[in-house]
Amino acid sequence: MGNVAWIVVPSGDAISTISVPISSLVENEKFLKKRPCWIHFRRIDEATEEILKEKFLINELSLEDCKSEARSKAEPFENYIFLLLIYYDGGISRQKKLCVFWGSDFIITVGSRRLFEEAKKELMLEEIPFGEGVEKIVWLISSLIADKFRYVTDSLEEQSDDIEAKVFKEQSPELLEDISDLSYEILTLRRALKQIRDTYKVAISLSGKFANPENIHYFRDLLDEISILYDRAETLHEFIQNVLNVFSSLVNFKLNDIMKTLTIFVAILEPLMFISSFYGMNVKNLPLADSSFGIVVISFFMLLLSIGLLYYFRRKRWI
Repeated sequence: MGNVAWIVVPSGDAISTISVPISSLVENEKFLKKRPCWIHFRRIDEATEEILKEKFLINELSLEDCKSEARSKAEPFENYIFLLLIYYDGGISRQKKLCVFWGSDFIITVGSRRLFEEAKKELMLEEIPFGEGVEKIVWLISSLIADKFRYVTDSLEEQSDDIEAKVFKEQSPELLEDISDLSYEILTLRRALKQIRDTYKVAISLSGKFANPENIHYFRDLLDEISILYDRAETLHEFIQNVLNVFSSLVNFKLNDIMKTLTIFVAILEPLMFISSFYGMNVKNLPLADSSFGIVVISFFMLLLSIGLLYYFRRKRWI
């Protein structure tokens, strides 16, 4: 399937969306001259790259990062701010990337169409779409990404609570594997939140040239929200480490209890085995060897010895 561009432009107090194949967009440039506008591409191919470089003066380094970079970042250029946003759509295994080229009168996004459609619906709910500048679109997109991070954080917190409840009931290899997997997901979430938090800090410091100062408070609120999510991820990381420590302590306690029981058995059986081996020697004149009551006496002595050892261990509170 060929690449397609979706162009969103104001239409009175509403918006209109035009879906144009890239090939048609190259031949008919009137779509690119509409301002303000929001253009979304599913991916970057050669034709898209040429359009971005020639019509919007997008730097080659930004395009290269958009295709290969996997870390959230913000970089300033002469006529736009480049934002690369890494987020998770439903779970840590569903990592997504969105590239945003934020100019004074245009927004270009490259990535998930699902996120584009969700943000467009939010834009349609505005009284005057584009009325607060194109930075409102960046904020709407960023808010949706923050919501997705919140969903993942909530999900990991629920999993942590479930694992905590299981730890005190069972200490199985499967549970240890679940704890390890969850710990990895929490670390991944924390790293992504830290990167995107730092990205928005940089974006806010650079936005004066491209955003109305009255709208900066939207991004400050968004940064506070992401910072709260990062703090939750930090707390979650500490929590799962404590759960792992409790799991290890319970396993060690259980193992020590088993070893203590086995040691007691060995301590009781060792004297009995000594007596048995002593009378198993192929020599003459062993005590009670020729007596008809020898087996009874020896067995009774072995029984008393076992009871005596059990009584001694009991008094010492070893059992």
